[in-house]
Amino acid sequence: MNLATILTTSRIAIAPVFAIVFIRGYGSGGVSWIYICFALAVLIELSDMFDGMAARARNEVTDFGKVYDPIADSVSRQTVFISFMVTGIIPLWMYLVFFYRDAFMQLLRIVCASGGFVLAARMSGKLKAVLQGIAAFCMLAVILAQRLGAPWMPDLIWDHHPGYWVMLVVAVYTLLSVIDYIIPNRELIAKMMNNKSAK
Repeated sequence: MNLATILTTSRIAIAPVFAIVFIRGYGSGGVSWIYICFALAVLIELSDMFDGMAARARNEVTDFGKVYDPIADSVSRQTVFISFMVTGIIPLWMYLVFFYRDAFMQLLRIVCASGGFVLAARMSGKLKAVLQGIAAFCMLAVILAQRLGAPWMPDLIWDHHPGYWVMLVVAVYTLLSVIDYIIPNRELIAKMMNNKSAK
C-alpha cells in the first residue's frame, strides 16, 4: 500500500467519525463538537487534495488508485451528507440527488472502462466536488453561528434551516453536472449500451 492509497483510505476512515460526532453533537447544546467536525472535515479535504499529489510526485499512479480515489470521494461526502439528512437539516430527496448522481457516475465509469474507454473528467465534475466541500464547511459555520447566538443567523429561513438553502444550491448544480457529462458523451454512452459482449 503506497502513500497515496493510505491517504485515500484515511478519507473513508474519517468520514464515519464525522457522522457519529455530528449526529450525536447536533442534539446537544454544546459547541465543542462543531470544532471537532470542522477539524475532521479539514482532514477529509486535505486527504482529497494530497493523495493525487503524492501519487504523481512519487510516481505511484496506479489503475487501482484511479478507481479508488473517486469512490473514496463519494463515500466520504455521502457520509457527511447523510449526517445532515439524519439530523433533519436537509430532506431525503436532496440527499438522494447527491447519492444517485454519484452512483450513476460510478456506473458510467465502470461501463466505459469495461469497453476500454475512458470517461474524460469535466470541469463541472471538479467544480461540483469543490462546491460540495465548501457547502459542508458553510453548514458547520451556520450551525456554529446559531449555537453562539449570532443575531444575524436566524433559526429558520422560509420554514427551513439556513443550511438547507446552502445545500439546495449545491444539489441543483450537482444535478446539472450529470447532464454536462451525458450530453458530450452521449455517443460513447449509446455505443457502450449497444455493445454486445462476445460469447
